Amino acid sequence: MPSFDLRIYGAHAIFWLCFVAGDLVARRRARHAPAAPAATTHAASGEPLRAPNARMLVFIHMIAFALMYSGVGRAVFDLHTPAAPVWQRVLGALVILGGGVLVAAARIAFASWRFQAQLDAGHQLATGGPFGIIRHPIYAGLDLLALGTALWVPSVLTIVAVPAMALAGELRARAEEPLLERAFGDEYRAYRRRTKRFIPGLY
Repeated sequence: MPSFDLRIYGAHAIFWLCFVAGDLVARRRARHAPAAPAATTHAASGEPLRAPNARMLVFIHMIAFALMYSGVGRAVFDLHTPAAPVWQRVLGALVILGGGVLVAAARIAFASWRFQAQLDAGHQLATGGPFGIIRHPIYAGLDLLALGTALWVPSVLTIVAVPAMALAGELRARAEEPLLERAFGDEYRAYRRRTKRFIPGLY
């Protein structure tokens, strides 16, 4: 028998189902919403604006995910890895599910979300829902996924994945914010002044 039960995978499945559900709701709302005004976010060439090194920053996030899921797999099926206490596994599950709720709410509120940091025609600035509290709730939700996983499955790889995930989100956030300021000007600067990047009231 593995030293950890397989429910960690169920918690991750729920997290990603939350994200998919939020994505489906957002897409459905976008289809029925009035057409967005022409974006002022494009370069003169008409090409979408992209954050510098957008693909590389996504790759850094993928490294964090690889660390996390490698750590889960090795811990779950390693008979010599001691299991975390029940209370710690429950706490980890709650943190993961909290992250799932956060990313779902953020995706619903952010109709213009893209996998890479780019602004297409009609891109709108998200300031509602979780975005009214922090500027990057999707990245914060991914950070919660990594943190909850490390609590539930405290292996070297899952623990290292926590700062790796946080670093990836931080780098992507810092790359995106100048792009949004360029696109939305004073509106974004005012939004940035009244919100924190990841932790309400702190950072």
